[in-house]
Amino acid sequence: MSSSNSSFPVFRFPTGRAPVPVVAAVLLAGGLAGCAEAGPDGASNEDRTAIEIVLADCLPKLGNAYATGDFDALASCAVPKEIATVRKRVYDLEMEASRTLRPMLKSFEIERIDVWRYSNAAVTTIEVWDIDSLVSGTDRLLSSGTDRYRVRYQFKRRDEGWMVIDRRIEHQFES
Repeated sequence: MSSSNSSFPVFRFPTGRAPVPVVAAVLLAGGLAGCAEAGPDGASNEDRTAIEIVLADCLPKLGNAYATGDFDALASCAVPKEIATVRKRVYDLEMEASRTLRPMLKSFEIERIDVWRYSNAAVTTIEVWDIDSLVSGTDRLLSSGTDRYRVRYQFKRRDEGWMVIDRRIEHQFES
């Protein structure tokens, strides 16, 4: 599960859905192997593990929100302002572009985590998504492909744990 050029695990979801108990057990085991140590970016192993768990839970929910328009599940991992941003993107696709996306997360890898002032984190990931584009309101396929992105997240530590406060695609790699 580890990448040869990164100290962070690569998560692959063959069916597009994370096997939550398996992912949680792997992340927990990895996080317990030195919770007090900080990596080269200053993030503790405990923070790294917590953020990895949030992403493993949240990214499949994000894909589902684009596909179904159901944004409620995102409330467990993202703040209301970020959920509203996702809702607007989905609405714009449907109303302005007359299409619906059906993304399925294939894998993600954390490139870097920077934590500052205990409650803020910037996280960069590489994400691979299979994306079907459909005519809105139909099952008519416009296009289908696999896309790879570098994504930048901002996290805020809240009472309930780390929450996504912003997600931006920094770069889409050539397919």
